[in-house]
Amino acid sequence: MDEGLEISPSLIKPKDKLLICNAINSDLCGELKDIQEGSAQVVFTASSIMLSDGEKSIHMGFVFNSASYAALCAINKRNSIIIASDIKFLAPVELGHEILFKAVALQNGFKKCEVKVEGFLLDIKIFEGMFYIAIFDKKLFKLKLMEDKDERK
Repeated sequence: MDEGLEISPSLIKPKDKLLICNAINSDLCGELKDIQEGSAQVVFTASSIMLSDGEKSIHMGFVFNSASYAALCAINKRNSIIIASDIKFLAPVELGHEILFKAVALQNGFKKCEVKVEGFLLDIKIFEGMFYIAIFDKKLFKLKLMEDKDERK
């Protein structure tokens, strides 16, 4: 076998293993740092476009987005959507803070999965949540707007 064609495992980035959320904006939702079967880690950095009060605190919706991204990455199955969540924001997040989200699937391999996500600023837990994810065999919503237009003629 030609050694030049072999791909070193160290060259494979976590995002290369991702089956979902491939087009997500990592500036808004964080960067996938690690992905294994049933777990994922996402690093989120708060930036100035996320400020909510004109001071240093950011809108917590961005924190939720990053945590939900980590949850979906832990499942990493096509046609999966979050159907519910139970979350707690344990501390505010300020401009420049870097949050590490650790997601672990507690129940995986079924049509409904539970994923526990914890967010840490240094070693302080600032977020915890449970995400409930449903996995469908086919894409759930298929819009056929073009076909509908043709049928009306």
